[in-house]
Amino acid sequence: MSTFNQSPIGEWLKANQGDIAIIIGFILIALISFGAGRLTAPETVRNPIMIEDLTAFPANQIEGEKASIGNLEEPFRSEKGMFVASKSGKKYHWPWCSYAKSIKESNQVWFESESQAKSAGYSPCACIANSAPAGYAAK
Repeated sequence: MSTFNQSPIGEWLKANQGDIAIIIGFILIALISFGAGRLTAPETVRNPIMIEDLTAFPANQIEGEKASIGNLEEPFRSEKGMFVASKSGKKYHWPWCSYAKSIKESNQVWFESESQAKSAGYSPCACIANSAPAGYAAK
């Protein structure tokens, strides 16, 4: 004959199973109530920001590049030009491109437009398409 010894935890669970069922029931009801409340809550409406009067904003200085709100064709033109390339390179870049920042000032070639850079034999860097400013249209 073998005797079965219950562990102290098993004995405690068996002695308190009614209380445990009430606690689990209370937690489930609380979770269901919370979920139902979230489902029936009105959705927060976020209206977009609309700028109606562009003349109210002066031209901004962003990282040394001049931003003109009224001229979307060339929104970030520096005093030197709109695109920069290296004398020894084959790609042209935006002035804020990491590659352009690594070009020594003595080796920089500046262009007023993409067509001018292409006619000089340069091709666009990946940054031209990936980090073009809003409103920029290639010519």
